[in-house]
Formats: sequence, structure tokens, C-alpha cells
Amino acid sequence: MQTHHLILGVFSLLASLSSYAEKTPMQWLKGMEQAHQQLNFKLPLIHLERDHVQTYAFEHGQVDGEEIVYIASLSGPVRHSYRIDDLVTYVEPETKPYSINAKKIVGPSPMKFVGKLEQIKRNYSITALGKGRIAGRICQLIRLKSKDTHRFNYILWLDQQSSVVLRYDLFDLENNLLEQVQAVGLNISEQPSENLIKLKNARRIDASATTPSGEQRWRLSWTPPGYTQQSRDNHRLMITAQNVDYMLLSDGLSDVSIYVAKAGELPLPEKALTKNGISMANHRQGNVDVTVVGRIPYDTALQISRSVKAN
Repeated sequence: MQTHHLILGVFSLLASLSSYAEKTPMQWLKGMEQAHQQLNFKLPLIHLERDHVQTYAFEHGQVDGEEIVYIASLSGPVRHSYRIDDLVTYVEPETKPYSINAKKIVGPSPMKFVGKLEQIKRNYSITALGKGRIAGRICQLIRLKSKDTHRFNYILWLDQQSSVVLRYDLFDLENNLLEQVQAVGLNISEQPSENLIKLKNARRIDASATTPSGEQRWRLSWTPPGYTQQSRDNHRLMITAQNVDYMLLSDGLSDVSIYVAKAGELPLPEKALTKNGISMANHRQGNVDVTVVGRIPYDTALQISRSVKAN
């Protein structure tokens, strides 16, 4: 009898593993999206960059039909942020808490890839790699390789049982690791956490209104394939108090900021690169300086800066 049960157990395990193996890469991504929209779970996270390490607590849940995401830093100054549906609130030291209308929280997050399947299919080749192990759990690796040279590449580690993202790696075009976000545990529960319930019932902060530019003085004669303009405005920089015209581009995974300001007495350096893959390209155009900043290849940033034209 014990032998019979053992044989049945082996066949059950093989059937389970076979069902995982039969999933296509896109089915894995669809499962990931569903998991990150519906499940209640907690993830302790480590965010690694070449010159920086940070730890975070991450929570996701559904409370009374509203999706809530919470991210808190666990080292350095106390700061946290949370999203209730499309309202994101930031709580940071020495500043008054504020809210904005947005679909994502700025910063490292396993939610980065949720709601982006169409953009991912359009801009990346999607391949299933082998298996891996994170936080004691077996994962399926999915590679997102850019179809051109205007964006970087990712490898996602999806929990084999739940499809939750337990790790993602960002690589530049030379396959250098730029960023890694990795879970060190996963706790899935039937009910949302008490913290998320408190956030749901807390008084909400009104969203800050951005001031759109009354006159659209600039346009882009070229944008990288897959990138679209998400917003534009005119505002004053906090550090220099200088007025700038601002545009934001995105391909769903990478955001690119474009600043147009009156030229200073000294020209800005044309090229600046950080170890974690952020490029800054500056281009002087008559009496204005155009600055493009984003985690994209430098040549792409420079081409964007040179494409800014006056209306």
C-alpha cells in the first residue's frame, strides 16, 4: 500500500512539473499579471545596484475591491509610499506627505511589469530560460531581450507556484548587471494585512495638481520605437529654482525625462553616465539647453536631445 501511494505521488509530481513546463513564456507573464493583481502577499526585498544596497518591505492586497500596494524602506531615513487604485501617496522625511494620480509607485517594485504585457510583446523578445531558486522557492526564469538598441534587457524570476515576481535583473546592452531586486521571502495569505486595511480606511490626501504648460513650445522630431509621451508641463526646479519645460517619455518599463531650459553661461557636459545605467545627455540648441535623463543607452538619450525642436 505504501509503495502504491509512493508511485501515485511520483506520478502526481511529474504531472505537476509537466504542466509547468508546458507553459509558454507569455502564459507565465499572464500568470504573473494575474497574481500581482489578485493575491494578498508580502515580500521583504533587497534592491542592489553597483554602488548602493537598500532593503524594503513590500505588501500587496485587495481591500473592499480596491487594490493597495505598500512599499517602505527598512534602512536609512524612514520613508514609505502606497497606492490605492490610481492614487499614490509619498511619505518622506522633512516634507509634507503628498499624493498624485498615478498607476505606479516610483522606485524598485515587482509591480514594474504588471499591466505592461502589450508594451513588452511589442518591444522585447520573450524567452523561457531554465529554473532557479529564490527565497527557498523554485522559479521560472523569463528573459526580456530588447528588439532594438534603445532599451535594456531583463530577466524575471517567477515563483513556480504563484507566478509572483521574486527577482528581476536589469542588464545593459553589453550584458552588465545594472540593477537587481530580489525577495528574501514570500508570504501569501487569504486576507489582506492589517496594515493595508488601515491604509484603506485612513484619510486620503488630495492629489497634487500639476501645472501644464499653457503653451507647448517644444516638440520631438524623433522618439525611440515603442516610446510615447506620457506628460508635459512647465515647472521650477527645486535645486536651482530655474524654470524648465518638461516632457516624459516611457515604453512601459523605462521612463525618460526631457528638460528644456534657458542656456547658462557655461555649457553643460554633453555626456554623463552612472554605474547603475542612468544616462544624461545635454545638447545646446541656440539659447536653450536640452537635457535628457533616463535608464537607457546614452546614444539614445543623445538622439532624443537633438530631436527637440521649437514649435
